[in-house]
Amino acid sequence: MIKIAVTGFRGVPATWGGIEHHCENLYSRLSEIGYEITIYARNYYVPKEISGYKGLKIKRLPTLNFKYTDALLHTFFSLIHIIFKNPDIVHIHGIGPCFFSWIPRVFRPRMKVFFTCHGLDWQRKKWPWWASRLIYLGELSAIRFAQYRIVVSKELQKYFDSVHGIETTYIPNGIMPIPLKEPNLIKQWNLTTRSYFLCVGRMVPEKRVEDIIKAYLLNPRGCSLVVVGDNAAAGQYMKDLLKMASNTPSVIFTGYQFGPVLEELFSNARAYVTASELEGLPITLLEALSYGVICVTSNIGPHRELTDSLKPGLSFPVGDVGGISKCMDRVETMTDTQLDDFKKKAIAMISEAFSWDATCGSHDRLYRESLGQ
Repeated sequence: MIKIAVTGFRGVPATWGGIEHHCENLYSRLSEIGYEITIYARNYYVPKEISGYKGLKIKRLPTLNFKYTDALLHTFFSLIHIIFKNPDIVHIHGIGPCFFSWIPRVFRPRMKVFFTCHGLDWQRKKWPWWASRLIYLGELSAIRFAQYRIVVSKELQKYFDSVHGIETTYIPNGIMPIPLKEPNLIKQWNLTTRSYFLCVGRMVPEKRVEDIIKAYLLNPRGCSLVVVGDNAAAGQYMKDLLKMASNTPSVIFTGYQFGPVLEELFSNARAYVTASELEGLPITLLEALSYGVICVTSNIGPHRELTDSLKPGLSFPVGDVGGISKCMDRVETMTDTQLDDFKKKAIAMISEAFSWDATCGSHDRLYRESLGQ
């Protein structure tokens, strides 16, 4: 039995966070085919009564829940614990936590070190220059010490090839098809089928949610705008968003939503809107497409990867509020027949190209190859 230790992210069960959902879906499947997997979770994210989940062992370790120390400190503690447990493989998710990827290479040279890049975190606006530099050092450390490097998008693969001159393995995020849901729970916000634009994600500056709100407010709208997500660490940014829409009841902030409520929100949206300037391979966009929802997206590479093959393509340059507004105008004039046609194409494309079973299979092959199996 192959033993894998996984660290660098908050843990499972996943509530909020794209990497957390990625890892829950991936490692629960690997556990089903015979892997022994230990997830190193942060003590504030996973309740203390949870020691196992979906066949995964959960090891909670402490950290300081502060944005400058959270990931690095927890990863350091995890890797110290891991070198004493001595699994076959350690897999670190995220570039910042790879700052300590030298630890298993130095103290357990036979242990295989894997790294997955979910995005270029050092580019995020929330970091001051010194924190950004520290995260970039994690990227350099991953290049130097990780023997196996995985990226979730072709755009990231191009980056590592052109900037660092190294090969990476492209394994995209998967998506699990969920039956469409009737609008029941979302009636608490007076929402009905195809009556609203949907925006889902962490409320952080690089998501540029303010551009979506400004674009929505440019013209009178027949649809509401529903913003799903929050971020306690970016309090002022969230306050600014709330203030921006304070006089517009049709802009609805729901806070974090999960499970059946989020499924209903995706199922019944008229369109999904994202204005991000930085992404890896966004799981929320994958989710929207898996529900067959037409998507209005900024024209960054990871978005184009998912939407270029679908027509109509509704995209705009990053920061182009007028462009977002025009896309919204167009969506509001589309007929049910046009929206249904898009739904069929999107669901078929996502089902074929972004399967969790395929993602699991790719990891399985790479893990076994690393151990000479």
